Amino acid sequence: MNICVINSGGTIACVGEPLAPMSADDFAANSRRLIEPVLTAMYPELELTWDTGLAFPNAATGTLDSTNLQPRDWCRIADYILEQYDRFDGFVLLHGTDSMDYTGAALPFLLNRVGCGGDGEALLSKPVIVTGSQVPMFQRGQPDVLRFNTDAFQNLCGAIACARLGLPEVCVYFDARLFRASRVLKVDASDFRAFDSPNYPQLGDYGIALEIDRARVLPGPPHEGVSLADPDVRDQVRRRLASIADSIDDCPVMPLSAFPAAFDAAGGSAQMARLIDACVATGLRGLVLLGYGEGNFPSGNPDDPAGGAVYRALKAASEAGVIVVDSTQVIAGRQAASGYAAGAWLPEVGAISSGDMTPVAALAKLMVLLAAAGHEGWSRADVERLFACNLAGEVSEAD
Repeated sequence: MNICVINSGGTIACVGEPLAPMSADDFAANSRRLIEPVLTAMYPELELTWDTGLAFPNAATGTLDSTNLQPRDWCRIADYILEQYDRFDGFVLLHGTDSMDYTGAALPFLLNRVGCGGDGEALLSKPVIVTGSQVPMFQRGQPDVLRFNTDAFQNLCGAIACARLGLPEVCVYFDARLFRASRVLKVDASDFRAFDSPNYPQLGDYGIALEIDRARVLPGPPHEGVSLADPDVRDQVRRRLASIADSIDDCPVMPLSAFPAAFDAAGGSAQMARLIDACVATGLRGLVLLGYGEGNFPSGNPDDPAGGAVYRALKAASEAGVIVVDSTQVIAGRQAASGYAAGAWLPEVGAISSGDMTPVAALAKLMVLLAAAGHEGWSRADVERLFACNLAGEVSEAD
């Protein structure tokens, strides 16, 4: 069994003070010397390839702090996996924790091609396990040494152990837990338990033994004709991905949190409305509202939402072609049709529900759908319909 470890950067591969990415070549050399003997002793059938081919052109080392990753880089990572797909049985992607949840959310939509109702045209057939760490793996020296008592070694070994199992989806492995990647959020900047999946149970746990709940794992392709293992299917996905990469910079989507802000109901003005107008003027294509509670959002007029400046700004944005998504800033729970007047007005301005998607997944999903629309021949109505569907396990079906 051959597992490919792809190093995109992040804390796990940083050294020095202040921390900065080491080169992929240096990380690979250290890993072959210090980590591979442990893993191959545990799993004699395992062959590890410490890949150094993925490079980000904006970074001198070729690897990148995930703070600086752009949507086009999601496409770069996805295409690199597809390029290597037939050579390996699974992939481990090393990634910075700052935007791991964004990349983890985007990759399933880039690697799979699924319609409403789960009708798969191209489905991932091999595992892609994303991991990283809160503390670096190595310390500079002559030679470099493995750092003591960090999460880096445990996370990498656990991710490789999970990649051996053939789970046909994109996952995040962190602090002995395996999650569906499109469901995770970074919830702690200082503790080893940095990620959680608030609206979907974890897929596995590595305690005394590695235990996977197979019933929660995506089923993968039902037959070879829709599997990425088929070269023709894979070529179709790569052509689609190339089109997405060409378009994604022209499909900006941004989140906007509800927060206590000034409005004048009588005068019909609101600070939030001015922010929305300014964002739309930049060429925005999608707006993910992070409301209060189940998705409530200030309209600018508590007694007459339609008379509020925020209501008018969102309606104007929607009429200008911006897809507005109603989500929530609350970590757990689902956005729902509000029983409160403070949120019941949102469908009137064209806002669509995110269900129990994380706001991170909502942003990544909407951006990928918008970028794919030209290639697929989708209308705005198609994009909105697909956004509401469960395409890769990122949202629960509506009750």
